[in-house]
Amino acid sequence: MAENTKHLKIIFSTDVHGNYFPYDFRHEHWGKGSLQRVHAFVANAVQENPGNTLLIDGGDMLQGEPTAYYFNNHSTNSRHRVAEICNYIGYDVAVIGNHDIEMGKRVFDKFVKECNYPILGANAIDTATGEPYFQPYEIFYRQGLKIAVVGFITPAIPHWIPKKTWEGMRFEDIKESAEKWVKIIQEEEHPDYIVGLMHSGMNEGIVTPEYKENATRETAESVEGFDLILYGHDHSSNIEEVVTKSGHTVPCVNPGCYAYSVAVVDVSFQIDDNGDVSGHTTQCALNYIGTLHNQHAISFKKHFSYPFNEVKRFATQKIGKFLNRVDVTEAYFGSSAYIDLIQSLQLKISSADLSFTAPLFFNAAIEAGDIKVSNLFDLYRFEDHLYTLVLTGQEIKNYLEMSYAGWTQQMQSPEDSMLLISPMKSNPERMGFKNFIFNFDSAAGICYEVDVRKPEGEKIHIISKENGEPFLMEELYTVAMTAYRANGGGELLTKGAGLSKEEIESRITSVSEHDIRHYLMEYIRECGTINPKPKNHWRFIPEDWVAQAREREYKILFGE
Repeated sequence: MAENTKHLKIIFSTDVHGNYFPYDFRHEHWGKGSLQRVHAFVANAVQENPGNTLLIDGGDMLQGEPTAYYFNNHSTNSRHRVAEICNYIGYDVAVIGNHDIEMGKRVFDKFVKECNYPILGANAIDTATGEPYFQPYEIFYRQGLKIAVVGFITPAIPHWIPKKTWEGMRFEDIKESAEKWVKIIQEEEHPDYIVGLMHSGMNEGIVTPEYKENATRETAESVEGFDLILYGHDHSSNIEEVVTKSGHTVPCVNPGCYAYSVAVVDVSFQIDDNGDVSGHTTQCALNYIGTLHNQHAISFKKHFSYPFNEVKRFATQKIGKFLNRVDVTEAYFGSSAYIDLIQSLQLKISSADLSFTAPLFFNAAIEAGDIKVSNLFDLYRFEDHLYTLVLTGQEIKNYLEMSYAGWTQQMQSPEDSMLLISPMKSNPERMGFKNFIFNFDSAAGICYEVDVRKPEGEKIHIISKENGEPFLMEELYTVAMTAYRANGGGELLTKGAGLSKEEIESRITSVSEHDIRHYLMEYIRECGTINPKPKNHWRFIPEDWVAQAREREYKILFGE
């Protein structure tokens, strides 16, 4: 029998994180990627492939840059600007991301309602009804073909995000939810092609008896029925074919973050004489759009010139002055002005005895001089609220032992490496940290030493409280930390301090009304002029070993 062919083109973005315009509002220069460039690419593709294109997003659209912060928190009386932008581009479907949830129901409910396309999340369950809080899947028709897209979000949200932001929801394991929904779609919809849309990385991440943070590989291998999986969350560009237990091959595609690239999937369907699909082939590619510019980009820029200028005015507001430069790179080698400024603020907000925080950027600095709103995004990366918990002295020590064990090696001689570094996954020719820097918590409120010659459990020697009073292992102390940490993120409270999730919740004494960046803004405005300096309340020892290691490893990580 003779066959003919029908074609489907899928264009996929993910983890845009506020990069809507090709402009770096933090550093005031034109930038790469952005939804503007997505529009430029998509508009061309639709013109070339009328009637057979699907535009899909993988979540984490609402957080990350001054744009997102402004549209979520300051420009709130009109339609959500990000929904307007996504509608203009012509997205067909998206999945909700954990950082979208992090913005709270006020923001993500409004966004979902105002998008002209469905936002999926089959495994985010409304506890009142037992049904998905978001739409579980959507059916599309292209050239007579029936395409199903089913969406899932990482279930690790309770470990990162305050309960009040997602109250009324629970999050099911992705693999288990996928087994359920693929079966429903197959039995009720009989599609020609099933796309899994996952805000969940390929593998690794948090693993508990209840779920896996990054479950794309496991789901692709275990759940029969997917023809394609589009995934995000881990920010790693990747095209990989995963083979199921039955031998079926499933392409898994991630274009990476910030809309620097999009994934383009071309599917060719073989149609028999009866008009039925007899088979299909799928080809995947990653297209760099970082510098794409055409008439569509120009029309986008013109259409959204007003909100662009709104954000620019907001980001360039002067709020104070720094007398000294602050540089996050200093934080990896001891007490630093960068981290200690945040610690001081957290202690001020919370009135706690101690404060924990970590670097949120690999390499960032704020120069001495006028401080603008935009600078705060180089000082504090996320819209995190501040929690205060009660911990014993011993739990604090155990917490810090785990933090520094993920940060430093056990040195045997001055020639050994001090920091745990390895080739970067994104660029093996460059060196970076072996573990996530946002789990490198140091403490304020106490004076202590970290002995890099000692193993985990013996590294930390707490000398006293910063005011000179004794620090006692059996004493109870109030400790300020981010919402991410207070909800179990990084496992420093669980595996480190040894608390169960239930115990953590019982230790919480207060939660800040606003996010930490909001308080930073207020604090700098109130002070006017700030002279940031390291408090020098903690140090790595022995100092001669550390000095040698610092000279070597700073160059390895950051250059001369």
